[in-house]
Amino acid sequence: MNDITDGKVFTNADKMLYLTISKDDLSAYLTIEDNGNMIDEKEISSLLSSVGIKNGLEEAAEYNLKHEITKEIGKPFLIAMVSAQIAGSGLSYKFDPESCVSIDEHYEMDALTQFEKVEKDQPLADISVSDTKKAGIDIFGNEVTSENVSEVNMEDVLGNNVYYSAEANQILSSEAGYPYLDQENKICVKSSFVSQNIHDTVKTIYGNTIIDGVISNSNLEVFGDLWVRGNVRDCNTGGIIVHGNVIFDYAENSKIVASGKITINKNARNCLIYANGIIEAAENSSISGGIIQSGASMDLFSIGSPLGIFTEAEIAITPFLKEQIRITNNKLMQARNASEADETLISSLVDKLKELHSEFDNEIEKSHNIDSLKITIKEKAYPNSNIRILKDVLEISEEKDNIEISVNESGLEINEIIMPNS
Repeated sequence: MNDITDGKVFTNADKMLYLTISKDDLSAYLTIEDNGNMIDEKEISSLLSSVGIKNGLEEAAEYNLKHEITKEIGKPFLIAMVSAQIAGSGLSYKFDPESCVSIDEHYEMDALTQFEKVEKDQPLADISVSDTKKAGIDIFGNEVTSENVSEVNMEDVLGNNVYYSAEANQILSSEAGYPYLDQENKICVKSSFVSQNIHDTVKTIYGNTIIDGVISNSNLEVFGDLWVRGNVRDCNTGGIIVHGNVIFDYAENSKIVASGKITINKNARNCLIYANGIIEAAENSSISGGIIQSGASMDLFSIGSPLGIFTEAEIAITPFLKEQIRITNNKLMQARNASEADETLISSLVDKLKELHSEFDNEIEKSHNIDSLKITIKEKAYPNSNIRILKDVLEISEEKDNIEISVNESGLEINEIIMPNS
């Protein structure tokens, strides 16, 4: 909405109603003061008429209805608005404001599929600059042109979880989630959600999500961070692909892949765990069976098992990106082998695969700081555990405590770490 702090103010005879006109004459707000009397709609109509407001009453009523805004004593209430400020400002939405979530509503996860959704850094609006004069009508019925309409003030349009790119001249999402316009018409993204147990499902989730329970036998792709306050089990077909960070307590027989870092609070057993960022495990946690792979470093507590279960900890180049290439390649093969080929889908997958390979090639060419690639194990590394950093492999043949594995000129070396109070 437009700034009304310096707007013109009108009032009725008993000072019960205050009408504030925005500086550009494109909206008006009514404030009702409490003087003990009932609100008289005729008094409101009389004040609007005396000031000369002719347009925007229905548009304001529709806006208030859509956003569930009601009159409150002592607070400014939108009473008239015209959309000329949108056209004149050069703000062009890249999402449909009519198909967005309502910020005051609580939605079950399945209900969110009907709404507009965005990924992180996705454009939400273009800011256009035009020399063409655009005519419109203000709330008084007067014609206005683009010269009379103020330039786009970012403070007026930037809400929660969005940012402005001067280079692209666009407003973009800083988080994945669901875009909407707030009560001040600012562009926002709803990006935080809490859900309960997820079982036996294939689902795409947008926004930072807390699962307050169990994820089992499911294939999830999450655009945002994921925090599982419980178990992840038997998610090993498609797995859980997260475009962000992951925190979980327990995981068993599952694949978990993250573009950010992964934090293990308790135990991981027989899992494939890949992260572009750091993999860290909390005190008294254990990782046994399967493969954990980081693109940065690892800070673990215990790896392997007294029973000699084979476990591998690796540092590799962009594990998440490699998994994306694998998934996209499988989708392309399925599309090409389908009974009725979808050429549009095939073309898009080919383009995506080229982009992913190009991104991976760029990562390969980067100079990696070998000295920063370390795997720290603060408690025990059990026999039959393999440690790999890039091309070098170290087999743990006997139980070791409090060690750090790093790269030297001849391969991998093990150094004992001094723990506090040891």
